[in-house]
Amino acid sequence: MPQADMPWVRHGAVATAGGRRLQLDSLAWFAWLETISAFCYSSHETRYWRMTVRREKRRQQTYWYGYLRHRRKLHNVYLGKTELLTQARLEQGCRTLTQRARQYQEAPM
Repeated sequence: MPQADMPWVRHGAVATAGGRRLQLDSLAWFAWLETISAFCYSSHETRYWRMTVRREKRRQQTYWYGYLRHRRKLHNVYLGKTELLTQARLEQGCRTLTQRARQYQEAPM
């Protein structure tokens, strides 16, 4: 579950705390990503699904990962470095997590 003060990315843009609206894939978007550690992404392709995106440090580098919790199971996907975190990459990550959650839901126990 996302934190209440976590920024949301919806419809290809994010509203910053200062009230500015940043378009994904712009220079301002990539600069903004350097200043935060997590945000929520709501896909317009996969309705009703959203993922939490977190920056994590591994092997002295920082990478972005997407997380989706569905029916008490946490699914994750690697999204890449900051310079690769485009709208297309976020959409693909959300699609992948949605497919994994549905497969897990349909799998026999």
